[in-house]
Amino acid sequence: MDFQFAMAIMNGHTDIDIDTSVKLRDPIIKYVLQLFDKKPVKIFQVGAIESLQTMFRVGSGWSDIIFGAYIKEFGGSLTIADIDLDHLANSHLMGGAMGYKVTLQLGDAIESISNDYDIYYLDGAEDPDQALEQFKKIEQTKSVVLVDDIQSKAVSLTEYLNFKNIEFKIHDVGNGGMMTIDMRTKNEDDLNNKGDING
Repeated sequence: MDFQFAMAIMNGHTDIDIDTSVKLRDPIIKYVLQLFDKKPVKIFQVGAIESLQTMFRVGSGWSDIIFGAYIKEFGGSLTIADIDLDHLANSHLMGGAMGYKVTLQLGDAIESISNDYDIYYLDGAEDPDQALEQFKKIEQTKSVVLVDDIQSKAVSLTEYLNFKNIEFKIHDVGNGGMMTIDMRTKNEDDLNNKGDING
């Protein structure tokens, strides 16, 4: 098994090239972070680092290390929920190695997800309904939502977004694509529209 990438990070090397044909998620995650203009952000992530093997850096993305680097420099918080303690331990190890704090929640994310975060990264089980259930709990937030592996995890969510006329973008990265939903302007528009109707 190859752990060279994880070992390099733990030894302080953060800019490491990966030889892969898979389009990494990194640019999309960094783009979303740039939307916050170097201000502190609160991030809620569903799914911790599954394995420290290098192949999982490509397959799973290890978004923790990108979010963590941002909050270390600009402030904020990173909360990660997972049902697997070993996965949370991997995220804890990476946070300690890179010097950012991470809050860990053991259990189903639906029990701990709340509406006071700026960014939500939904990357849980290979379940077509789970992301939709999580999204409905945060739908009224002024946040940016990312969903990974959308071909398997966002089937019901995509139908729901289309039905509700909520705009989203699809990005050809990772194993099954990624979705971004900017709820900041959407919910402001909803309030303005309600004001027009009542006024």
